[in-house]
Amino acid sequence: MDKRFIGIDIDRGWVRLAIAGHDTDGPHLLATDKRPWSDQEELRQALGELTGDTRIYGDRLAAALPAAAGFSRWLDYPFADPKKIEEALQFAMAAQLPVADQECMIVTHFRQPEDEGCRVAASAVPEAAIAAFLEPFEAEQIPLQLLDVAPFAMPPALAEREEMAIVVLLREEETVIALLQQGHTVDYRLFSQIPNGPERSPWLLQQSRMLQAQHRLGGLPLYLIGSQADPILVEGLRQLGQQAEIPEWTLEGQPVAAEFLPAVTLAWRALRSDREDGGNFRRGNFALKGEWAALKKKMLIAGAILALTLAIAGGSAWLGYAHKAKRVEALQQQLTTLFRNTLPKAPTIVDIPLQMRQAIGQLRNRGRLLGVDSNDSALAVLQEISVRMPKDIRVDIGHFNYSADGLRLEGSTDSYDNINRIARNLEQSPLFSEAQISDAKTSIDNKGIDFRLNLTFIGGGKP
Repeated sequence: MDKRFIGIDIDRGWVRLAIAGHDTDGPHLLATDKRPWSDQEELRQALGELTGDTRIYGDRLAAALPAAAGFSRWLDYPFADPKKIEEALQFAMAAQLPVADQECMIVTHFRQPEDEGCRVAASAVPEAAIAAFLEPFEAEQIPLQLLDVAPFAMPPALAEREEMAIVVLLREEETVIALLQQGHTVDYRLFSQIPNGPERSPWLLQQSRMLQAQHRLGGLPLYLIGSQADPILVEGLRQLGQQAEIPEWTLEGQPVAAEFLPAVTLAWRALRSDREDGGNFRRGNFALKGEWAALKKKMLIAGAILALTLAIAGGSAWLGYAHKAKRVEALQQQLTTLFRNTLPKAPTIVDIPLQMRQAIGQLRNRGRLLGVDSNDSALAVLQEISVRMPKDIRVDIGHFNYSADGLRLEGSTDSYDNINRIARNLEQSPLFSEAQISDAKTSIDNKGIDFRLNLTFIGGGKP
């Protein structure tokens, strides 16, 4: 039987499965199915019933951890060498994690060259969470070959439809709004709860626009997948002027229900080669255990290699030590150079990792004061106002009052017409629903016009 590619989506209360095949015409769906579960025993039983005896066919299985299971970061490096990136990854992630890095497994999802450096998307997931997720697979001896994180494993399957889009993953367990660019998730927002009923469409539209505005984008289409995606939600978004749809995959000529689409995208993820971009937590202590025959063969080969290794161990040990010593010295020199370039004002070098962590902590504290770590901060709103201001007029802002519902600007300019232009430009922003001029009068020195402008966030609340 031909090799199958199986995507397994474990949501709150349901396990959903999609099976794909591949021939000369490309990938195509073969089947979808689902089972309910309420505890670990039922989850193991559901997985066993859905997957069957996959070992007979040599199938390739893929699943995804929830986005909330780990911590995702985008790291910028001044070099693009993959080996150097791997060597620096642990240190770079450790400085940004709220937990000890020794407790987490770290994988990279993709590398994007930028000028002379490289931008890397990476995720760290606690090993306890990985072990808990894999437990029912190990109990049922289900050979899960690929385990990624939801925001990175699912959206790339939609890359052939749009080069840039917003993918909304609506599940019982969580909601993820991801920005898709050229087959990669370059940013996302995670929510454990979202509004229900008529409020859901405006809320999703507002959050997607905020995510786009953060990257100076707008007007991207929305793709909705998951058990909570339905035609009513799509129609509500369309009535608000947003291009939205549930992506269509067909099975025996019929469209696949939205609840199975996360599993479908995971089946497409299983089709991708291991040499392509994409994270996989099935390595190290969590590497997939092979069948006994394959293990026995490897043990025989390993025994022969061990015998040969023992014969030359004496000489190679010294050579290996010398090589590692040189490598450590070279890395220490590189680390010292990077430290001097990053912190040129540091008087002495005592403990480079400790000093770097302290410097990063100081920068992070300054960032919190300025709001640079937040997509909906006052600084981000102020930046949007600065971009929208007409460039050919003089305007002085003397007062900036920021609240959950909107903000008030007080300032002066040269004419009443300038005030009207400012209000019109700000109303075109995706952040504001209304820009109201509440006061405008000639300044005391008769050299300009003082004005007060009230801006209301879209939806009547904080963007």
